[in-house]
Amino acid sequence: MRAFAAFWVLLAGVAAGATLSDATVRAQVRPRLAVDINGYVYDWDNIGRFVLPGETLRLATSDDANSSGWVAAAGELVDLGNATCWVAPDEPGMYPIMLMSGTTARRVNAFVMLPFDSLDKKGCIRGVSIGRYPKPTEEFPSFRKPRGFIVTTPDNLDTPVSPRYTLRDFAPRSMNGFPRYTVLREELLIKLELLTDLVQSRGHKLDRLTVFSGYRPPAYNQRVRYGRNSAHIYGGAADIIVDANNDGQLDDLNHDGQSNRKDAKVLAAYAEELEAKYPELAGGIGWYSRTRSHGAFIHVDVRGKRARWHQ
Repeated sequence: MRAFAAFWVLLAGVAAGATLSDATVRAQVRPRLAVDINGYVYDWDNIGRFVLPGETLRLATSDDANSSGWVAAAGELVDLGNATCWVAPDEPGMYPIMLMSGTTARRVNAFVMLPFDSLDKKGCIRGVSIGRYPKPTEEFPSFRKPRGFIVTTPDNLDTPVSPRYTLRDFAPRSMNGFPRYTVLREELLIKLELLTDLVQSRGHKLDRLTVFSGYRPPAYNQRVRYGRNSAHIYGGAADIIVDANNDGQLDDLNHDGQSNRKDAKVLAAYAEELEAKYPELAGGIGWYSRTRSHGAFIHVDVRGKRARWHQ
């Protein structure tokens, strides 16, 4: 299991209505080396960030002596004295940025995306069908058209985007071959990491949640009749189960000897508890019964508004 300390989103002193980028993610276990990236403060060994060509990341740490100790595979590093500015290269791809402090390492996996306007009039990127994005709605107050698309290849599929999760967990299953194009929001990663911690704290044995549906392009979502609008098309949703025994089914969380909607309801209750504690992570929670085509599971997202349903 990856080395990882539990963390929380700290909003002390943050004005009501502030976005998650104003929040702080810190460790409960000390001492740890915290990393501040554009207002997010992480205690993660692996941090995924998604930027556009030429965009900057302001990097700082809890250890002032290491504020200029970053090493980047590409792009430009500018020493600001109390922080470091990384300027993303123009070419889309994954560019690691490393910091070492004694035996502690921090790795920022910076994905330079294709800008949203790479979509042509037919809703395609380089011949790959993505589809057209709908106009913003009140149903998803935190979601707008994606800023860009992560160019997903066999070489970066297994790149960590958080301590427990990789790009593979969220890449679209609907696309054949490579490259694929993925949309992913940092807030969703924070929510899944926190939810994993919570499920573990309730005595369930798991290293990570199983994500079996992350980003779904609008074209695919319409084709399978999931609807024209969905939190999945913005990279802000995941369909998940607890599957510690790797049998492809939701674990028996209520210990009644079965895997069914009752277990999905247990997992949904944990997600509900998480949102009650961290309202800045408000979103949709849906729990689904077992059918002939799929087992029981739950949906979570970070749409910025409470929504609940079950099927």
